[in-house]
Amino acid sequence: MAVLAELYDDIQFIFSYRGKVMKRQLALNTLAPKAGDLAPDFTLSDISGNGSVTLSDFRGKKPVVLMFGSFT
Repeated sequence: MAVLAELYDDIQFIFSYRGKVMKRQLALNTLAPKAGDLAPDFTLSDISGNGSVTLSDFRGKKPVVLMFGSFT
């Protein structure tokens, strides 16, 4: 019976936590760019580490592809 009581408490916690996380995620979603919006500007180090690349430098000049993930 004690195991079931602990399981019940865990389930209540999970649902309570999930509800809080979902509310926060919905609030953050309103701040995210929408389809068709310009990407937010950012600057990153170049591959040599000696310079930098800024997204807005390419705006209107070349298509830019942003890739996320591991390719190793």
